[in-house]
Amino acid sequence: MDINQPQNSPPLFQLNIDMNANIALRGAASWAKVLGIVGLIEGILFVIFGFLVQNAVNRGGYYGGNSNMIGNLGMVVYIIMGLIMIIGSVFAMNFANKISTAIRANDQVALASGFSAVRNYFAFWAVICIIFLLLLLITFVSVLGR
Repeated sequence: MDINQPQNSPPLFQLNIDMNANIALRGAASWAKVLGIVGLIEGILFVIFGFLVQNAVNRGGYYGGNSNMIGNLGMVVYIIMGLIMIIGSVFAMNFANKISTAIRANDQVALASGFSAVRNYFAFWAVICIIFLLLLLITFVSVLGR
């Protein structure tokens, strides 16, 4: 027995889910499902709004001869934002479904798969946040350089 391991605790690879952990996982899965559904709706609305922005800017001629370019750029930005929301929502739904299945079936493999899915969810959003931070820093440096 490892000297640092407290007595009466199971080894690392024999963890059990008690009632409190079960309730917490069910709650996390429920909120992940809500987050996934809302994110999917928002992502689809972003894509639709991108096409509406392009149409409005191109028709309105607000920016003179650059209207088509600006309208197309706006559409691309909104579509990218929508795709980011949709991909993140798919990861959240994946986590919710796998954890719910694992708890219902008392399946250790599905539980591990659910934890892997939540890792993917957080990794995706971490990469997006890092990219966004880098874009903000580039913008900040370019504004100061003028």
